[in-house]
Amino acid sequence: MNKTVKKVFNIIIDVLIIMVLIISAFVLIISLSTTNGGKGVPNVFGKAPISVLSDSMKGDKDDCFNKGDLLICDVAKDGETYKTGDIITFRADLNGDGEEELLTHRIYQVNQDGSYYTKGDANAIYDQADTASPKLRSVYPSDVLAVYHGTKIGGLGNVLNFLRSSQGFFFCILLPMIIFFIYQAIRVIMNVIAYNKEKAMVAAQEAIQNSELTEEQKARAIAEYLEKEKAKAAEAADAADETDGESEGDEASDEDEV
Repeated sequence: MNKTVKKVFNIIIDVLIIMVLIISAFVLIISLSTTNGGKGVPNVFGKAPISVLSDSMKGDKDDCFNKGDLLICDVAKDGETYKTGDIITFRADLNGDGEEELLTHRIYQVNQDGSYYTKGDANAIYDQADTASPKLRSVYPSDVLAVYHGTKIGGLGNVLNFLRSSQGFFFCILLPMIIFFIYQAIRVIMNVIAYNKEKAMVAAQEAIQNSELTEEQKARAIAEYLEKEKAKAAEAADAADETDGESEGDEASDEDEV
């Protein structure tokens, strides 16, 4: 029973480890993947996984999406143009902090110069050039990083964002990996101990077998020793008999002289 429980436990641990490794590889690929023209959109075999940061595209249309969703977009190709209704991803300063974030909005107008005016389906106004100016943002085809065609995974964007954060990376990836290596080290040590124990048992069995041969040798040596001792005892007995015979002869001589 204990062996069965131990086997099931090891299988569960191995499955969890595989899942952690897959998630780690996924996050690593997204973080270090080739970008489209160096503009910062992940490129995984022509697909761009993009996390939704706001509800600006929330709506009733089939291709709308919500905050926290993960969009599977197609990486934009050089020279590609777009039309009204297409949903494109580009970079924009959303918070006015000087740093640009990925923004995925719908094209609502194609301008004569080939640029686009975009807007979130849930927003009342078009995207502005910056937060301090009412001027509309003109997005050119060269600014488009990816195109969304309706493929999304609900809620996975939040998970991905958390995994890419320092806390998420530590608790969900780094810490399980540390535990995994410790667990594997313990398993290696236990296997070494078990191997040494088995090796010691084999050596003990060989010693027992060898000791049996030694006992035979000892028995043979003991028999030879007893035979030698018996022979010595016989010689000593013969010598004693000869001594007694000489003593009797001397006594007889003395009686004759008297």
